[in-house]
Amino acid sequence: MTDAEQKGLGFHLRVRLALLAVVAVSLVAYYAPARSIPGLLVVATFAASGVVQYLLGRRYGRPVFWAGVFTIFEGALLIGVILTPITFPASWPPQMQLRLPTVFYLFVYVAGTALSYSPRLVVWTGAVTIGLWGLGHQIMLRLPGTVSIHSPAIDKPGLSPIASLELYLDPLYVSDAAWRTQTVLLALLTAVLAAAVARSRGLLRRQVTDHLERASLSRYFSPNVVDALARAGAAGMAARRQPVAVLFADIRGFTHLSESLGTEATIALLTEFHQRVTHIVFDHRGTLEKYIGDAVMATFGTPSRGADDAGRALQCAWQLADETHRWSGERVKRGLGPVDIGIGVHYGEAVLGSIGDAQRLDYVVVGDTVNVASRLERLTRDLDVELVVSNAVIGRVREEGRLVGLGLDRLKPGGEVHVKGRMQPITIWTAEQGSAARRVL
Repeated sequence: MTDAEQKGLGFHLRVRLALLAVVAVSLVAYYAPARSIPGLLVVATFAASGVVQYLLGRRYGRPVFWAGVFTIFEGALLIGVILTPITFPASWPPQMQLRLPTVFYLFVYVAGTALSYSPRLVVWTGAVTIGLWGLGHQIMLRLPGTVSIHSPAIDKPGLSPIASLELYLDPLYVSDAAWRTQTVLLALLTAVLAAAVARSRGLLRRQVTDHLERASLSRYFSPNVVDALARAGAAGMAARRQPVAVLFADIRGFTHLSESLGTEATIALLTEFHQRVTHIVFDHRGTLEKYIGDAVMATFGTPSRGADDAGRALQCAWQLADETHRWSGERVKRGLGPVDIGIGVHYGEAVLGSIGDAQRLDYVVVGDTVNVASRLERLTRDLDVELVVSNAVIGRVREEGRLVGLGLDRLKPGGEVHVKGRMQPITIWTAEQGSAARRVL
């Protein structure tokens, strides 16, 4: 928010300089050079004051503080100019200054602080202006010869209306009623502007919060899922059970590969791998749950179920394998080592939702389905295959009714296997290295 205040004060400075330029042009246009010089000096002083406080805010921080400090100087200068007949002959009564429309500059000055995006500065400027304007009014009341509503001449009993009007129109007359009205209007203007700026700040905070939340979600979800979650709000992240397809993939022989590559090359390899995986998962409307070193976990059917979750998970697995073959070939051409991956896919019920607190909130998918998918991915090393898919995935794909383009003809029955953590065996299907590159879509 401080950044917004700094930018707001920068915009305020630009608007101020533009308005001061208009005032300077009007002084030159309406007054003789000798009479316009004092006014031009005042304009230059206000311009310099704005620039100095802005630079102090940028240099030392706390831009609103510096603007508040200079408000006292600027308010005193502005009211001094309003009450001083600098463009009139020396014989001009100072009390006549209160009859001129220059008092409206006070309202412009207070209104300008709304551009600062700081309700504190708006309130402070309004309060300072009202206080200094009241002080100036008291000074005018105490000038020699001043006539006011409380003057003995006006309070004389039996004074005719014409005589009262003549006194009221006396050049030395100072109106308490006008001052009270101006004070009330300044206070109302300050209150309205402060409320408007405070509301704008609230909207800005909500926009920033929404932006950060969407940015956080975009790390895990494809753009269309992020939009759906943004519309659903907190209800879309509530903990619940539902069927999902879970995919695990990791780089085969990564430990040995990282030892031969060195630190920087290893990080570069992981970065490129993560980028490719993210792109493919999002292309299939999947959710990127997490990276675990060289491994990745993705889910399909989260946070909301789809009609083809298992099919999209299987398609994603094939494309991951296909893209890895292409990427590995590019690396070999550049004289780098090849890259192989192992992929495991399972379908079943899982628990999903947000866990944590305000400081650390994570969206997680946990349960037996996740554990089995992870075990199937590890099984690719023991079986020396590229892809292991549970029979639950194949069964769900057939229920979904979309079989074309899923590469089912490239899968081979793998029989029943026992995985750690489960009593019952799991029927699996496998694909050997290179099956993705040979499949017919």
